[in-house]
Amino acid sequence: MKRTATLCLLALLMSGGSALARGDVNFGANVHAGDDASLFAAIASRCFDREPRVLEDLQRRCYPDPDDLAVALFLASQSNLDPASFAGLRKQGLGWFEISKRSRIAVDVFFLSPERDPGPPYGNAYGHWRKYRRDHRHVMVLSDDDIRHLVGARMIHEYFDVPLVTAMEWRAAARDVQAAMIREYRQRHGGGSRAPQAD
Repeated sequence: MKRTATLCLLALLMSGGSALARGDVNFGANVHAGDDASLFAAIASRCFDREPRVLEDLQRRCYPDPDDLAVALFLASQSNLDPASFAGLRKQGLGWFEISKRSRIAVDVFFLSPERDPGPPYGNAYGHWRKYRRDHRHVMVLSDDDIRHLVGARMIHEYFDVPLVTAMEWRAAARDVQAAMIREYRQRHGGGSRAPQAD
């Protein structure tokens, strides 16, 4: 019995350590000062367990918008598909929600339960989700912006280990997920002025 309890405790400690490794770290000299794209690639590489150089290349070739890069990485993590594979569908004019459906990704993956009711720009998406959870016949609709905000808030929440509502506020106040995450990173670790916020 004691041996089982000890093994369970060790397993918990080991899993906690691996989860913590994905949290906020200081990249130091590994990222050029003032290079927001490189710093965001380093952060995203930790969030999605991918090489920063691969993500920089993916951003340059397929997803110049940091929010779209984040969504592509998130969908890839949920489907085991290559994030670059979504770029062709985007060029055909498909929205992120349609791409997620084609990739057989459950709509629930976009949502976490916040500590309180989220305001704009999340209210519409959460309203649809609540109706869908009550009745799966409800036609679930999420815009590209809905998905960008939901994924961005989730990245912030998980990377910086802040309450989900706080992460939602940070993402809503910034022009994109890159600006929101770099602003907080630099506030915590220094490295120059904060990224500008949306007006």
